[in-house]
Amino acid sequence: MGSKEENVEWPPGKPGGILLAMLFLPTVVAIFVQRSGFNFLPSNEWISKTALPALVVGVVSAALPFWLILRSRHDGLKKGFGLLSAPVAGYFLGKHLVVIAVPMLFAVIAGHQVELSFTVVDAHEWGDSKCRTPVQVEGVPMLFDEICRVPDDIRRELGPLHRIAVSGRGTSRGVFVESLRRID
Repeated sequence: MGSKEENVEWPPGKPGGILLAMLFLPTVVAIFVQRSGFNFLPSNEWISKTALPALVVGVVSAALPFWLILRSRHDGLKKGFGLLSAPVAGYFLGKHLVVIAVPMLFAVIAGHQVELSFTVVDAHEWGDSKCRTPVQVEGVPMLFDEICRVPDDIRRELGPLHRIAVSGRGTSRGVFVESLRRID
């Protein structure tokens, strides 16, 4: 009378699951904040400083779900899909924890008025319903590389490789965008 599917005990147990969820929660919140219309840009300096730690956290975050799925007793399509998707999601969440969530947390807690500079990639493309009239900047991870709702008069002045100064609440690690201006 037992189920054909067997539950797999995660080796670290419930405390390990709670810890993993707590580690990924800031990344999920950061993505939600960004998609809700609050423009946040991590600084290029922060991104370059944390490249190695972000890679390590991303790889560990990708390996753990892969290992857990390999150990599971599930077979077939469910296991195959998990083996393909979980490591990608784990890497993305782990890397963005270091690159995005940490500087966003610093900006919320200890932020003050700052100005950071970025290089424009594109300012003339039309966005989607979540991000109208975007300005895309260089060197920032996908999902966080656009400044939304930039007025057309400012966008007309911008082109690829132009430098902009972005002002708002933040730290040297990143900024919640309130305004931008061309600096070259």
